[in-house]
Amino acid sequence: MLDKLLSKASRRTNFMRQQGFAILLFLGAMALSATNSIAKSWEHAIADVEAMSDRFWEISREKGFTEFLGTAFNEVDVEMHLCAILGRMVGHADAITHLEPPQPKPDASGREFAIAATSLGNWVIAARYHSDIDVDTRRRIWNLDCVGRHNIPTTLYVAVTRGHEVNFDPERRAIMIHGDITPGFSDSVASAIMENPEAKVISLGSGGGAVYEALRAGRLIRDAGLETEVVNGCYSACPLAVAGGTVRFMWWPFEELGLHQVSAYGVALPPAAPVYQDIFDYLVEMGVDASTVLKMMFSATPQEMFLVPEQARCDTRLITNHQRGCLSR
Repeated sequence: MLDKLLSKASRRTNFMRQQGFAILLFLGAMALSATNSIAKSWEHAIADVEAMSDRFWEISREKGFTEFLGTAFNEVDVEMHLCAILGRMVGHADAITHLEPPQPKPDASGREFAIAATSLGNWVIAARYHSDIDVDTRRRIWNLDCVGRHNIPTTLYVAVTRGHEVNFDPERRAIMIHGDITPGFSDSVASAIMENPEAKVISLGSGGGAVYEALRAGRLIRDAGLETEVVNGCYSACPLAVAGGTVRFMWWPFEELGLHQVSAYGVALPPAAPVYQDIFDYLVEMGVDASTVLKMMFSATPQEMFLVPEQARCDTRLITNHQRGCLSR
């Protein structure tokens, strides 16, 4: 999502020469509704922030900074920007003001202006992307990646239609699936694979759901020879579907991968329940360390979540490739 694929909007450099403005300044007059009626306002905000980024690059050069920042700054502030943008889109602007930091003061160094310019460029890309997706997908991503993180209260979940959304990104050849793993999930995966034969990867973000739907989806993904990637929080049954990928990728900054016990009507099933043998057999089939994964599942009740550390993701082969992180052996 951070590839610089978007064309530059017209500059507003006269307005932007007054450094020290926060991103918040451009958004203060915007409606906080998540409907399409605010599209024009978001377009204006994006153009303003993009112009500010351009101006910061100019200032950094004027101050003599001509070096390469390094790839470590490619995704600077991405997580904050994503949740700040989504918070406004879903109607929780008051909860994300701490994620909209002030920009450099006039006496800041050229390097500081270059970092700020990169950060604002990431804001622009994130804002464009989230302006184009549907309302339910925005809400799902907010619930998965923002609520309970970045000092955003766990009480700020937003209502969303139960189920999942499937979209295809032709540029990345990615089938994007967000939402609950409900009955029919595997059928949606099968249909998406059939309708998009050029697809290379299944991108997943989900709070989980039906275990057997996840197992069937994972087998469909493997049979199609597709990769998987975790692009949003992936919990409960979601990592089981991810395991179906021929390559299983996580982008930096990493999202969460969470496991817990299987439940029926909110009650944990005992370790001897047949579902665990089915999960074990499936994970072995997918080349994953099934014994360790099941131990992690058993370590958290259905009301809790065991967040799998990066090294454990690699060691178990739940994830085979981490951008700027470990690789599975």
